[in-house]
Amino acid sequence: MPNPITYDKPMKVALLSYAYAPGVGGIETVSQLLVDGLRARGHDVRVVTNTLAADGGDADTRVLRRPSNSVLFSTLRWADVVVQSNVSLGLSWPLVTGLLSRPWIVVNHTPISRPSGERTWRDRLKLVSLGRARVYAVSEYLRSVTLPSSRVIRNPYDAKSFHLADGSNAAVRDRELLFVGRVVRAKGLDVLIEALALLKAEGLTPKLSVAGDGDERQRLEARATELGLAGQVTWLGVMRGPALGDAMRRHTVVVVPSRPEPPEALPLVPIESIASGCVMIACRQGGLPESVGPCGVLVEPEDARALANAVRDLLADEALQQRLRDAAPAHLRSFHPDVVVSEYETAMRDVMRERAR
Repeated sequence: MPNPITYDKPMKVALLSYAYAPGVGGIETVSQLLVDGLRARGHDVRVVTNTLAADGGDADTRVLRRPSNSVLFSTLRWADVVVQSNVSLGLSWPLVTGLLSRPWIVVNHTPISRPSGERTWRDRLKLVSLGRARVYAVSEYLRSVTLPSSRVIRNPYDAKSFHLADGSNAAVRDRELLFVGRVVRAKGLDVLIEALALLKAEGLTPKLSVAGDGDERQRLEARATELGLAGQVTWLGVMRGPALGDAMRRHTVVVVPSRPEPPEALPLVPIESIASGCVMIACRQGGLPESVGPCGVLVEPEDARALANAVRDLLADEALQQRLRDAAPAHLRSFHPDVVVSEYETAMRDVMRERAR
């Protein structure tokens, strides 16, 4: 059996992430935060991904993009432990087939099924392959619908971009509502626009900023104009990182009106918003209640009337806003990158010990 002291030393980690920078999304963000956090603690991390580099190429030579089978095999053999963000048979086939044995962790970020919940033969094959790995899910919801025997390890958020303003740099929260995300049907922005129309009929005209873009933008701009809301809705375009953090620090309420098609596993937008001092209104579906925690109000999906009531009531109740903000520090603790990286370290050392036994 290896000397236990080995487990206190820096590890050689192969991170398998089919999606990675320069792509943009939850898995890309989490993978980058994990790489940065582990490297800052002295671990040697190599990334294996299907995502191509930006036009300028990679400055980081430890990111291996669409590697050959021989490069993939040698990278896995080099590693003390393998961490995979979502099971991907194309990146983990040496481990799935048993041609190579390594301590292996899989962290599921999405259900292993189609949006309808149906499982194809490929989904079932993925589930079978997980028998060789220690499996985690990013939320209790996802654990329950994917592999109930798995454990939970939360997603981290970018604490450098999403935080409270400090001292003289404190921004005035002079804007009311913010939507962040892709402008597609699944994200429910159309429901929020219909809710604003209901409020306008009551004589209330809260302003909405939209940080995002997508296939539905042109239609929804036209719909807002048709409803007489053009002056209330500002389209900011896609925003990320520090710029998005700055925008959040100017808004009071962030609204996540997502439809459950598919359900959200553990979206980062509520966590980033809460870290930036916003209060939340979100739909009760998937892992959204876990992201929002005690820091917001939940409504049923696709219910414009319930959403309008929640917007009206929350904007009018400053005492409730403060109570929701007061709950933020305790809620955010389990999503802080330092905490999550420590949990990954513990999981990796545990699976190495199990394999050694």
